Amino acid sequence: MARLAGKTALITGAAAGNGRAIALRFAAEGAALALADLDRDGLNETARLAGPWGARTSLARTDVTSRVAVEALVAQAEAELGPIDILVNNAGIFFNAAFEDMSDEQWRRMLDTNLTSVFLVSQVVIRRWLAAERRGTIVNMASISSSIAFTRSAHYCAAKAGVTALTRCLALEYGPRGIRANCLAPGIIETAMTRPALDDPTTVADWMRRIPLRRVGQPEDVADAAVFLASDESRYVTGDMLYVDGGWMLE
Repeated sequence: MARLAGKTALITGAAAGNGRAIALRFAAEGAALALADLDRDGLNETARLAGPWGARTSLARTDVTSRVAVEALVAQAEAELGPIDILVNNAGIFFNAAFEDMSDEQWRRMLDTNLTSVFLVSQVVIRRWLAAERRGTIVNMASISSSIAFTRSAHYCAAKAGVTALTRCLALEYGPRGIRANCLAPGIIETAMTRPALDDPTTVADWMRRIPLRRVGQPEDVADAAVFLASDESRYVTGDMLYVDGGWMLE
């Protein structure tokens, strides 16, 4: 039996990369998909790729840093697909910036997209779950940057550490109401976000020395882990962080 049969999943950042891979994996496991991103063409392509599994879809071009937009997103998803069972907060950005040169706008943009969006979407969905006395599952996208430091990435590391802390707080506060919250912590995954670094042989050689499995991860690696956290197979797991990093954190 499909592991997510009869479930509706809301996935942000679903137009490409990890978000698209998660959407396709969820479709293969029987879930209906509410997909959100700023990239409408990318959303359409994700929905097209999910077609062979017959997944019902709801697409929304959404700025997940706006409460008004998030309220509309969730309302549309539930109107078109029914109540949300699974929330995957995947929307995120990355860009390098030396701390001494970082502008206020760069700091706010990173925190708003990678952390505030998780607060907003989670709060809107949780309020609906509580009002309807429904159980639910949240999977947040953290990073190995939640736990270790990288140069020129203070804003990103701070945002992802915030995601980890927020996830644990949600797990503690809403566990008694049947709501689980966990996060994934990917390492180096081959996406458009990491492509510039992957094109640098020196950087890749350094990464390979740090990764015991000696390869860069693929979005499908993240998607498989997301299915576990979203499904009943992880029914006794909450407040946890699952590393998908090829062993990077063993150092």
